[in-house]
Amino acid sequence: MGGTVYDQNAAFYVDFVDRGRASQNGYTTLLLNTLAECLGDRLAGARVCDLCCGEGYVGRHLLTLGAAEVVGIDLSTELIEVAKARAPSNGAVYRVDDAQGLASAADGAFDVVVSQLAMMDVADHRAMFAAVRRVLATGGAFVFSVLHPCFEARPFHVTDAPPHLLDDDGRPVAVAVRRYATEGHWNSGGTGVRGHMGAYHRMLSTYVNDLIAAGFAIERLEEPLAGGDAAQTGLFAEVPTALVVAARAV
Repeated sequence: MGGTVYDQNAAFYVDFVDRGRASQNGYTTLLLNTLAECLGDRLAGARVCDLCCGEGYVGRHLLTLGAAEVVGIDLSTELIEVAKARAPSNGAVYRVDDAQGLASAADGAFDVVVSQLAMMDVADHRAMFAAVRRVLATGGAFVFSVLHPCFEARPFHVTDAPPHLLDDDGRPVAVAVRRYATEGHWNSGGTGVRGHMGAYHRMLSTYVNDLIAAGFAIERLEEPLAGGDAAQTGLFAEVPTALVVAARAV
């Protein structure tokens, strides 16, 4: 997360995260577990950068799984202060920095970089990819989750083009994919996170090709499906709302 808009909406964002984390079987936890699974044994003793860390829950979790240290980085001063207040007694530090440059991090400083549902908040993803490659040791892992570019591509106002097709009982039965190739910033127009802060949409091919161009080899793609008390069946058990990408610095 980052910037003035996130400072202004810090309390809203923290509440959103806390509600998502309250359910041990919810979608936030599913994404967190998927990140950890993609990292596997590489977490043991690793120097980890939790990039666009928000209030820091990802880094805190990775410490419990064996990471030696976590550096949480976010552009929002307000969120970094929350992360510091919630930090464990040792192993985690937090600082304000821009993910598009990572000026505070030395070359090859980390074994692992993770980012949870934040890529959509970064204006220049290519600059972020380049910065991550610079601060990762060769062979290091970069694992991030992002709103699914194919099924959460909504560069329009929600009232102009509803995102789902509904049955006669008002249940969503299909995702309406419109203007997928229109990249850029959008706002849902609703009352949720993307109504407050908007997002940057990019095509899946843009993410993949630019990641390769920045010096990464793609290891794995995951598309976690909602289940349990993520409270979604039917359409949302078939259509993923997030994509997890695991890559290696080469």
